[in-house]
Amino acid sequence: MRTVPSAMLLRLAIVALVIVALANPVRGMVVVQEGPTVILVDQSDSLTESGKIALRDEATRLAAMLEAAPAGTAAPRTALLWFGESTVAPGEWSIADPTAPPPANLVDAFRPAGSNIGAALRTARELLAGAATTSTAPGRVILLSDGVPTGSDALAAAQLLAESGIQVDVLPYNATPQPELRIVDVDVPQTLRVGDEYTAQIAVLNERDSPTSGTLRLTANGQVLGEETVDLQPGLNTFDFTSTTDAAGVLRVEATISATPEADRFAQNNRAATTATVTPPPRVVLVEGRPGAGAELSTALWNASIESEVIAAEQLPARLSALDSYDGMVLLDVSAEQLSLDQMASVREFVRSEGRGLVVAGGPNSYGLGSYAGTPLEEVLPLDMEAPPRPERDEVALLLIIDRSASMDTALGVSKFDMAKEAAILATETLQSEDTIGVLAFDTGQQWVVPFQQLGTGLGLIQIQENIATLPTGGGTDIYSALAVGLGQLSQQTAGTRHIVLLTDGRSFTDDRSAYQSLAQSALAQDMTISTIAIGLDSDTELLDQIAQWGGGRYYFANTAEDIPRLTLQESEIARADPSVEGTFPAELVAPHPLVREFAPAELPQLRGYVATTAKAAGEDIVLQSPDGDPLLATWQYGLGRAVAWTPTVAEPWAGDWVNWARYSRYWAQLVGYTLPEADTGPLQVQLEQQPGGARLAARIFQEGGAPLDLATAQAQITLPNGEERIITLHQTAPGTYGQDLILSQSGAYGINVVLQRDDRQYQSSVGYVQPVAAEYLPPAPDTLHGTPLMQAIADVTGGTVLDRQTILAAAPLDTAEPTEPPNPFSQPWMWLLTAALLLWLLEIAVRRGLFSRD
Repeated sequence: MRTVPSAMLLRLAIVALVIVALANPVRGMVVVQEGPTVILVDQSDSLTESGKIALRDEATRLAAMLEAAPAGTAAPRTALLWFGESTVAPGEWSIADPTAPPPANLVDAFRPAGSNIGAALRTARELLAGAATTSTAPGRVILLSDGVPTGSDALAAAQLLAESGIQVDVLPYNATPQPELRIVDVDVPQTLRVGDEYTAQIAVLNERDSPTSGTLRLTANGQVLGEETVDLQPGLNTFDFTSTTDAAGVLRVEATISATPEADRFAQNNRAATTATVTPPPRVVLVEGRPGAGAELSTALWNASIESEVIAAEQLPARLSALDSYDGMVLLDVSAEQLSLDQMASVREFVRSEGRGLVVAGGPNSYGLGSYAGTPLEEVLPLDMEAPPRPERDEVALLLIIDRSASMDTALGVSKFDMAKEAAILATETLQSEDTIGVLAFDTGQQWVVPFQQLGTGLGLIQIQENIATLPTGGGTDIYSALAVGLGQLSQQTAGTRHIVLLTDGRSFTDDRSAYQSLAQSALAQDMTISTIAIGLDSDTELLDQIAQWGGGRYYFANTAEDIPRLTLQESEIARADPSVEGTFPAELVAPHPLVREFAPAELPQLRGYVATTAKAAGEDIVLQSPDGDPLLATWQYGLGRAVAWTPTVAEPWAGDWVNWARYSRYWAQLVGYTLPEADTGPLQVQLEQQPGGARLAARIFQEGGAPLDLATAQAQITLPNGEERIITLHQTAPGTYGQDLILSQSGAYGINVVLQRDDRQYQSSVGYVQPVAAEYLPPAPDTLHGTPLMQAIADVTGGTVLDRQTILAAAPLDTAEPTEPPNPFSQPWMWLLTAALLLWLLEIAVRRGLFSRD
């Protein structure tokens, strides 16, 4: 009866021993197997040399401590990696002297010109993922850096580590800031034309608290433009260099500054570059109102590399398409009477619709003196032709000298002489009662039809008009004698404005041009002016034009007899309300403007006259004015183009001093250039998009109608910052699009010339591109996370800690227990437990069979 409980107890003991044996208990201290550790060591150039050594020292010490605690497996416990722009394993350098300089091949491998923390963290994650097959723990990363990355993805990479359960402990390195000297910027206009004068502005930053000096050097396409020693005050310093473009293409401009090593930490940021696109010289048409009016301006523009073609007013095309070859136009003392309505309309649309440039220069035949009022010329200009009111008006003495030769009698049934007499009568009606008029008729002799007298009113005016109406015709033509007699009488008049209008249809018996010139210039010197009206093709138009020029007046051509009254009336109205202002005076600056950005008002020469006008209500810029406040130089945007009004002449008689001015050519090049449109680059458009280590080059071309140009042969000639050239092939990537990734190892300015060839058609376009100085040598952007805050953020994201040297020394030995020798299988606890269970089983059998009973 007592055997049953004993057997049951033995069975329970056997079951317990088997269960414990299956649990595989071990003897001694258990070593907890942790995952591997990756140590990332920043060796970028943003660290000082002492900083690089310090981080190498800490990393080497830490790696040695971790390696001194073997894990009992063949897999390594630590991986030591250096990083700059790339991440590499230093190999034997994990146990080498950290103060020794790294070998060149190692430096080339990790590229210290960058600090790509994000890439280094991703590399660590990949290593730990590969080690996961030999370790049950995810491992950890220790990051040693100054926290100044050249990429923006460090936190994103840290987030990936956190998602993998990997913590990142960080050791920030806080270096003492060192003063730096660097070029912040070099600036030139982005688009220029051949022959343009341009200014390169260079900004140099001196971060020291004291002044220093350096050598500043500027080059363009490898040619030295200037080099000088400059003083650099603390803060930002700016310097200007002026040069002139001499060839079309890409202009690569580079500035460098050199200073003593004590004043400068990095040489890499002592240079900056920019580019400009230089297009072929512009082409401008100069339209002369009188022969020779554009001679001085044409020479001035030629000296400034602006191509010009000089034509007479009557040669100006009336069709807009005929002006397509010109970028700009200058009207030089051109009267509206010299142009047809179609010609004036083409000038207007040349600016408004085509976006080209227009400059209108003054003179005796321009603006209000040239009947611009109410025409397309007034519409396109920023000025109204009405002269501003004056407090006092000069009295007028007007002399009409009328040819009464037999040839004036008829013209296709219409008497030119009758038209001339009608014109004289109309002239009497335009003047005021206090004005003086004289009418002198001539053939080979002279007859005073109306001796000089005040017009008055009533019977006096009627008598004057009757005398004119009853004048008979005569014989031949002697212009010189009539002028001499008329000027003699006009010189005795005391009116403030004294003016002659000469009407003739023939050629004078006297053809001594020098005599005419002397007579007219003598009159002008006495403030008497002469205008001429040539009637019909038989008239001596050349002589009459010259007389008007010498006499400071205007020349008209009356093609028909019906034109005579209109032109004479126009001259009478001009004489009555003369908008010309003469005298010696300076040009006054109204407001700074790109038209005169290079010129101080004090250096502008004196002027001797202009045509008075009035500024329009809105939209115009008055740049220069007279002492009376009248516009001298004005501009505005008209439609797609720009128009500039210059109310004096470009040379004599009102701007003679300007022609001898040393900067005359530059002044007019700037005025004309301001109006010109940007050069047409054609259908081939080239763009470059910056990407890590270089840029993406894309060339796009679409034909007329919008169809892409496909299957073309495309090449790009690349000029490197050091002047070397490379030729690469572009591959079609989309309809009408050809591209290639460019590896640009040099910082600085590149010139890229792309050529596309399809059948017999070739397209070309040139652009510039600047590969910036590596961000490693520039201060971090103020709105980016960097330094200790970035390192703290990486630790926070991954659940790591911010370490210091003492923390690392205390935490480095992760496994301190001595590992046991691999145990003998027969000495393992589970074997003894199973043996005991077997013996108890035998004992249980014996007890159950009663071998130990007393019977």
